[in-house]
Amino acid sequence: MKITKFQIPTIIWKDKNIPKEAKYIYSYIYAKGSERIITDINIGEIQQTIKIKNEGLRKNLEVLEKLKYLVFQEYDTGMYTITLN
Repeated sequence: MKITKFQIPTIIWKDKNIPKEAKYIYSYIYAKGSERIITDINIGEIQQTIKIKNEGLRKNLEVLEKLKYLVFQEYDTGMYTITLN
């Protein structure tokens, strides 16, 4: 999957409080769940695009949740349910 800035809202790319890695994670989630509000992902899907471990993914999701871009819940190790705001 090719990720570009044009697939997600441009406001996230201008936000300096979000690390670049979190922006790529959000763009992946946004592209995958573009027709849905709630989507399920696991760490293996994102690792095909971004080199990241589960701890790093969780920290980036926490940053995005704190800034109210999404809400996530880890229902099993490395498996997440994500609601886009």
